[in-house]
Amino acid sequence: MELKCFRDVVNDFEEAGAQVLGVSVDPFPSQGAFAKELQVTFPLLSDWPTYKTAKDYQVWRESPPLPERVTYVIDKEGIIRGVIESETDMEVHSREALRIVQEVA
Repeated sequence: MELKCFRDVVNDFEEAGAQVLGVSVDPFPSQGAFAKELQVTFPLLSDWPTYKTAKDYQVWRESPPLPERVTYVIDKEGIIRGVIESETDMEVHSREALRIVQEVA
């Protein structure tokens, strides 16, 4: 659901000068098939098998072994401009990230 929400507004991000990237802990082959099925046009990166990105951003939890659902808005200088966290409201991720991007632009 979260991926679909970003897919549906990816043009709005691009118009604001932003690049959407998805990071998943799933292996690339399964992730690629999933993205193709959902017609996602932005890059999806795989954090498997080390989960280094999830651990570096402190969103990895050992039990159950899954990352939390967190969206980061990072500007061109690498500064985190916003953090959106929700395990239940997937639309808030894309909606709030777009608001922050448009505000920073």
